[in-house]
Amino acid sequence: MKLFHKTSALSFYMIHSGFKAFKDRVKAELDATGGGNLDDLLDDDRLHAYYRNGDSPDYVAASLCPSCEED
Repeated sequence: MKLFHKTSALSFYMIHSGFKAFKDRVKAELDATGGGNLDDLLDDDRLHAYYRNGDSPDYVAASLCPSCEED
């Protein structure tokens, strides 16, 4: 008999709430400005705090890499 693994409520919420899209947009902003790898700069728990506060992906990317400027 195959056992089923339950998905935790937080994981389910983060996947289906728009957090993944938010994270992808922050990654895209960092890639565009040469700010580095998001996974090296910030873990998902700390990034989720920005998401809950309603901060924009542009603001988050700028706060992670203040020396990166758009041309």
